[in-house]
Order: sequence, then structure tokens, then C-alpha cells
Amino acid sequence: MVVKRVNITVDPDTLDEFYRLASKKGIKFSTWVQVKMEEFIEEEKMIEEYRQQKRRS
Repeated sequence: MVVKRVNITVDPDTLDEFYRLASKKGIKFSTWVQVKMEEFIEEEKMIEEYRQQKRRS
């Protein structure tokens, strides 16, 4: 898989807390962000599809 590097700004306290909790489960920040982006995209596509179907009815 090709990846693109990006810089993001996050609250340092929140990031520290994430690292503390995620490290116990072996979760990496970049992996978590990728999964959350995919979930968001899937949800938004479902909403778009629902709205299109509703318009056709």
C-alpha cells in the first residue's frame, strides 16, 4: 500500500493519553487514524446513498 505522509496538530495531553492507552493494546497512532478515516468515509458514503435513495422515492 502506498502511503502519504502528513503533518497534523493535536492536543499534546490528548496524544499522551492516547499513547498511554493504545500502547497497552499495541495500537499505533497512524494505524488508528487510518482506521478512523476509513470508518468516516464508509459512514459518509452510506449517508449519501440513503439520501439519494430517499430523493428517488
